[in-house]
Amino acid sequence: MAIRLSLIALCLLALPAWAAPLAERPKLVLIIDDVGLNLERGRAAIALPGPITYAILPFRPHSRELSREASAQSKEVILHAPMENTRHLKLGPGALTPEQSREQMQKQLSDSLDSIPEAIGVNNHMGSLLTQLDEPMSWVMEVIHNRGLFFIDSRTTAATRALAMAQSAGVPAAERNVFLDHDRSIEAITHEFKRAVDLALTEGRAVVIGHPYPETISVLQTMLPTLGELGIVQMSAAAYLEEIEDAQRRLLARQNTAPH
Repeated sequence: MAIRLSLIALCLLALPAWAAPLAERPKLVLIIDDVGLNLERGRAAIALPGPITYAILPFRPHSRELSREASAQSKEVILHAPMENTRHLKLGPGALTPEQSREQMQKQLSDSLDSIPEAIGVNNHMGSLLTQLDEPMSWVMEVIHNRGLFFIDSRTTAATRALAMAQSAGVPAAERNVFLDHDRSIEAITHEFKRAVDLALTEGRAVVIGHPYPETISVLQTMLPTLGELGIVQMSAAAYLEEIEDAQRRLLARQNTAPH
């Protein structure tokens, strides 16, 4: 029996990566932030190949138009919710800040979500201060949970509590692993994309955030079509979270049926 299992394992290892079952293949989730500020750049981002999640800022000049266009092309839309940062940089419309009461914060978030009805999830724009605070983030998660949405923690600070608060509230959630374009040079963006690929291949998944900069779009136009050849599945954020939940349900079912 041991020899037979070893032979099966060797056969599986010999298969190309693309031949593995979907659930076992490495996954890459790409989120494009800051959509809504520039129409041309937003449209260039929406035209990128494959399932991509577009994080749209609320109440910006082109937010509604780009949200509708992305949705019409079966692309995933989430709200890019502005949250207070440690440098107190200007957040613009839709800002969530520690000075707000629970009622004020939840109304602001609800108004932002109502302005982008295509949104099926939320991630944070900036937020290096607010995401460190349990109480306001719990208020945020109440709204997200009540609307049946998901949350992606952009991890703008290592001290973030956002993912933990989402999980406590029963909100499907994940966190960003790689930022593509802190440095907007083609070389730096390419390097970060390759780092995301390496992470997906070694850890099984990578959640990547970029912006609709011309340099980022150029790199993605070149690199995204190569993912399939590497055996990496490009997924939207929602599909990725659904797969995680399915895996957890299967594990729980096996545990419940195991002999005691």
